[in-house]
Amino acid sequence: MAFRMLLVIGLVSAAILPGAHGQIVLTYPGIPRFDAGTQFTAIQFKGPVTAGDLGVGLHFGYNFNSYLSFESNVNVFHLGSSGQQELTTAEAFFGPRIGYTWRKAGIYLKVLPGFIHFPRESDQITTPLNPSTHFALDTGVVLLRYFPNHFYVRFDGGATIVNYGSGAFPDPVSGQQVNLGVRGAPSFALGVGLHF
Repeated sequence: MAFRMLLVIGLVSAAILPGAHGQIVLTYPGIPRFDAGTQFTAIQFKGPVTAGDLGVGLHFGYNFNSYLSFESNVNVFHLGSSGQQELTTAEAFFGPRIGYTWRKAGIYLKVLPGFIHFPRESDQITTPLNPSTHFALDTGVVLLRYFPNHFYVRFDGGATIVNYGSGAFPDPVSGQQVNLGVRGAPSFALGVGLHF
């Protein structure tokens, strides 16, 4: 449900906001170089961790030219939280995004290496994750809409691919052995920020 809501909000924003105009219009030459802002994100894990959540994050991007950019982002979720304590799952990614940037918009493909950290507390549902920090890739498509008043809207959709390592664990429901391995998790983000 959360994924559909973020997808609908992103598509509606992309359709409506091109006609919006800011009251302050500052002109700038060429393409935007920097973009930085906040984002609301959603993810659905499958595998040894089976859970979904909405989270928040920070984003930074730098356009080297019209075709190649650098991107980094950090997101946090409250997966595994209980009434007694707040447990935070965090992820951080950085790397290239390749596509096309022009003064009004940008469309990119991204493959960002990074890490994801799952909390380990005594009252969390037992998972076979040892260690609790894993290598991950954030893959997908990024759409940016730049406005002349240095404001931007960003939609990001794809998958977070997590390498849980080798080995297996007994499924608590079925009792069958489940291999850890590499698993994909659909992820979406909708963000806003400033560009220069």
